[in-house]
This record gives sequence, structure tokens and C-alpha cells, in this order.
Amino acid sequence: MITNSIALVTSVLIAIVLFLSRLRQSVQWRATVTPLASIIGSGFLIIAPLLHSVMGKWALLGIVLLSILAYALGSVIRFNIRHAEPELASNQQSIIVTLEKASQWALGTAYAISVAFYISLFAAFVFDRLSISDTTYIKLFTSGLLVIIMVVAWLRGARGLETIELFAVTIKLAIIVGVLAALATYDMQVQSAWFQHEAIQALSHFETVSMLAGMLMVTQGFETTRFMGINYTPEQRIKASRYAQWIAIFLYVVFIGLTCPIFLDFPITELNETTISYTLGQAIWVLPILLLVAATASQLSAALADTIGGGGLLKELFHLPISPQFYYVLVIAIAGILVWSSNVFEIINLASKGFALYYLIQTIIAVKLVMRQSTSLRIRSTKLLGLSVIVLSLSFVIGWSIPAPHS
Repeated sequence: MITNSIALVTSVLIAIVLFLSRLRQSVQWRATVTPLASIIGSGFLIIAPLLHSVMGKWALLGIVLLSILAYALGSVIRFNIRHAEPELASNQQSIIVTLEKASQWALGTAYAISVAFYISLFAAFVFDRLSISDTTYIKLFTSGLLVIIMVVAWLRGARGLETIELFAVTIKLAIIVGVLAALATYDMQVQSAWFQHEAIQALSHFETVSMLAGMLMVTQGFETTRFMGINYTPEQRIKASRYAQWIAIFLYVVFIGLTCPIFLDFPITELNETTISYTLGQAIWVLPILLLVAATASQLSAALADTIGGGGLLKELFHLPISPQFYYVLVIAIAGILVWSSNVFEIINLASKGFALYYLIQTIIAVKLVMRQSTSLRIRSTKLLGLSVIVLSLSFVIGWSIPAPHS
């Protein structure tokens, strides 16, 4: 009861702080909310069982490696906000403009894939609470939700989306901090060993790294700052991307660390969308309820955001004289096909490849820009070496990442 009470009281207190008008009215905080909502919108619900099932006692190392790669990619996006956007705004034809359009094709497709993931995960949590396991019913429900999102996007467009995100991420952050406080209390009470649990099946080092690469999607979201230029200055967007990544990385690393004893006490026997809810619920009964609220608050708003974002990107790329709503329908159609043809971990892997392709093209843009800079040869060589490592990492994600085994 003490652990459950700590989770509830901490969540309420954090929510009160985050809902203070001074914070809600802060321009920088509102700018930070959009990338933060995208980063933690899905990853927090799925990353723990994924890492613990694939890497076992090395799960904490896995999230650290993912976080380092994600922060490096965020640095590329921030570099391009400062140096590539002025050239893109000039409307002059150049290799940078061509590469930017190519990257938007990749991002638009990745958004459509991520919508399928968000809604599939949301539906899985809802049906788990209802004790319904029939996948046909779940997919029918998911398809219905996609149609509702399409209608909302058709009628409302992007209006009010930022406000929805603000409330959703506030609720999600409050619940996450409450969950972390409860996990820390549990770990201190049971005094279980750390870093002793094993993966659910024996994997080669190459298979483990390939599955880890397939989880890149759970760290994405910082790239949304590239498309917020109408409302925020470049410096505000750069800070928003950096702050969002700092907060998300801290939450991810602490969460994975604190769940190590629980996954030792309650080993994963079956990896699916709701493993985290089942495992944590065995230790602390209130956590599945909090996670259901978090899923409701974050998945629907994230799916709506990516539907509108993906549709907007496709409209810019096609340049056809038709209603913007047509592109929302196209995004939903792609998501619907994936819902019926793939499981959630396959969708995560597909989305990881799509986002990796976008980041790869953005990195190539950064390479072109660095080669133009008039800085010293040593500085340029150091930057190009770092960008080369990123290119190789993303190429591995695109070519060799594989989904975790769904059961």
C-alpha cells in the first residue's frame, strides 16, 4: 500500500506543478512539449520489456547506447536548423533542397507507420484491461480508431493540437515520475539483485545488436522541431529539441535501471504489447492503471499529431490541387494496412527504418554544410568523422535491424 500511495501522490503533485500557469504560459516550455510528447509518447510503454527481453542484464547498456545515438541525431537536426534552413528558405534549387525533399518523403512514410504503432499499442492496453485477447477484435477496434482520427484530422486540421499535446504530456510526465518513485520504493523494500536477469532466449551478439537497432523508433520525436518554424525562432527550437532529449533520456535511463530488479523477480515469459503492464502489476498493483491512463493520454494525441504531420508533408511533396484532407486519408490508409499485416514489434522496426532513412539524409545534408564551412581543417575533420559514424550507424539500422520476437 505504501508503494501504491507513493505512486499516486507523486503523480498528483507533479501534475499540479506542471499545470501551474507560469509554466504552461512559458513559450520555451510550449516549444519543448511537442518534441517531448513525441519522444515519450510511445517509447516509455514499450522500451522496458523490449530491452529486458532482448538484452537481459545488459538492458541499461542498451538504453544508454540508444540514447547516445539519438542525441547525436538530435545534434544533426539542431545543426540543420541553424545552417540548412536559411538556404531552404531562399527557394533556390540546390543539392540541399533536393536532399531535404527526399528526406521528407522518408519522414512522411515513417509518420504513417508510427500512427499504426501508436493506435495498435493503445488498443492493446485497452483490451488487456478488458481481458480480451482476440486479435481480430483488437484490429477491428484499432481500425475504427484510425477512422475517428481521420475524421478529426479532416474536420479540425492542426488547430488546437499544441494544446492537446500540452495536456497529454503533462499527464504523461506526472504519471512517469509517479511510476519511477514507486519503482524506487519497491527496489529499496525488496533488495533484489541488480543486473542478474537473463534475456528470454539466447541470441548471438549480432542478433542482439540488430534488435537493438530496430528499437530506434522509440527515441524519435526531436525532429519535429524542424517543422515548428511558423511559431518559434530557430534558437527556441534548438533549445526545445535539446531540452526534450535531456528530459527523455533521463527518464528512459532511470526507468530501465529501476525495472531491473522487477524483471528479475518476475521474469518475462511472453513478450507482447502489454508485458510492461503485466510485469509491473505483479509488483505494484496500481501501476497498470496509471499506465493505461498514460497510454490514453499520449497515444491518441501522438497518433493525431503524426497523421496531421504526415499528411502535411505529403501535401507539400505532391503539390496536387486537391484538399489537404486527402493526404490525411492516405496516411490512415497506410496505417490501416500495417495494422492488419504486421504485429506491433514489426511496425516498430519498420518505423525505425523509416526514421533512420530520414536521419541519414539529414546527416548527408549536414556533411555538405560542414564541407562548405570556413573553419579550420581540424574542426571540419572532427565533425566529418562524427557524421561518418552516424551514417554507418543509420545504414546498419536500415539494412540489418530486425524486430524483437512477438509472442
